[in-house]
Amino acid sequence: MRSMDIRLLLAGAALLSISAGLTTQVWADWSRQPTRLAAEHYAFAATTRVALPLLVGPQDVAVAKEYGRWGGPAEEPPPPDITGRWMGIWSGYGVMARRTSTARAEFMQAGRWGWGKIALADTLAADVPVIVSYRGALGVPVVFDVFQTAVVVKHEAGGRHLTAVFKIDGDQLVGMLRGYGTLIVLVRQR
Repeated sequence: MRSMDIRLLLAGAALLSISAGLTTQVWADWSRQPTRLAAEHYAFAATTRVALPLLVGPQDVAVAKEYGRWGGPAEEPPPPDITGRWMGIWSGYGVMARRTSTARAEFMQAGRWGWGKIALADTLAADVPVIVSYRGALGVPVVFDVFQTAVVVKHEAGGRHLTAVFKIDGDQLVGMLRGYGTLIVLVRQR
């Protein structure tokens, strides 16, 4: 076994043995108490911490560089807000030749994540995911994850149905449907 694997195994065993011992004693004490003490118990448990030595090796330097001066995550600017209505075009392969038609999207964002709908018109005989043709003008319900320069959009039931990756360029989103030769260009409607 590699040394990192052994260290992780030892840390896990220590945590398990500590929690098993504490759990048995705490449960025995707690089960004898009236239920009104349960809130006090949970407050105590939420504020009590166990300090264990960190197992840090030279391979962890890359992870450490991601943290700021005081040990917390380095401050990064908030992600761009893509909330609103977007209109544009999509271009992809049809039965005989390349096709181009209208595209629209509506997004609502809360922090780094959000939800909405994407609709591509005239997809009946196009090389797009089946769910896009099936939903048609109703639009495909999606969830998304916003990064500083990109947005990853997936069908609300999972990425196997639909996944698109967009590049953010101000009030314009340029992206592709993953696994298909479909380009989508959207512009925010003001």
